[in-house]
Amino acid sequence: MNRDFNNELNTDLKNAFGHIHAENALKERTKDYLSQKIYNHTPRWKTGFSLHLFRKTTVFRHTAALTACLIALLFIGGSWVFMTPTAFISIDINPSLELGINRFNRIVSIRGYNEDGEELAGSLDIRFMDYDAALVSLLDSQELESYLSPDALITFTVAGDSEAQYNEIFECVESCADGRSDIQCHSGDMSEMQNAHEAGLSFGKYRAYLILKEFDSSVTPDDIRDLTMRELYDLIDSYSDSSESENISSADSCSGSTDQENRSQEDRSQEDRSRGSRSQGSRHHGNTGQESGRHSHK
Repeated sequence: MNRDFNNELNTDLKNAFGHIHAENALKERTKDYLSQKIYNHTPRWKTGFSLHLFRKTTVFRHTAALTACLIALLFIGGSWVFMTPTAFISIDINPSLELGINRFNRIVSIRGYNEDGEELAGSLDIRFMDYDAALVSLLDSQELESYLSPDALITFTVAGDSEAQYNEIFECVESCADGRSDIQCHSGDMSEMQNAHEAGLSFGKYRAYLILKEFDSSVTPDDIRDLTMRELYDLIDSYSDSSESENISSADSCSGSTDQENRSQEDRSQEDRSRGSRSQGSRHHGNTGQESGRHSHK
């Protein structure tokens, strides 16, 4: 009876699903799927396609990585060129600060060299401006105005790698100072500026320090770091005036000795002329007496 039941069930299943037919493509995809998942087998017809796709993907990845590296290098190199100063303007009142200018004439660094300089540098919004516009903005700023006393002295000192850029900047600085008695303009070279930075001074204040050191060798950078430029140059003038007075006194002393020697020489000359006149008179009188004796003898 069970056998008859099974036969009848198989017959019913065949009758129910016998009209369903799978397409060949579906059969192949099903076969491939089962091969990969169950037997871990890749069909031979797909092997070449997979390798080709893998190679193309690898080349693309390598190209993309190389392109990204080149872009990064160009960006870093361009940033380095743009952010590297090739010229400097030292601005000293007190405060003391320096503006770094790149090869494109843009302000790329603002550095203070004392407490007031650091405070002023932090308050200025001139980074990446053209240096000529930055100077005008700085001289007109309220931040700078607060440091300008009635007798304040501003010094601009320019240094640069390129002679052409240096000359252009110096002309601009002189133009800004035109008609202003409270601004002085100076120039220097990059090696001297490096020495200034090693001493912890701005370039402009360092040049004044070197002048002062010629008069007083005991002066140190720490002694003048917080002096205003007016105080520093007044100190230089005091040494200079003292030195000139000493030179004048020395010259007067030498002149007095010379005059005394000249007078002694003149006195000796007069005495010699007097002795000569007396000796000539004696000879003259003697000759006259002899001539008279000769005449009387005749």
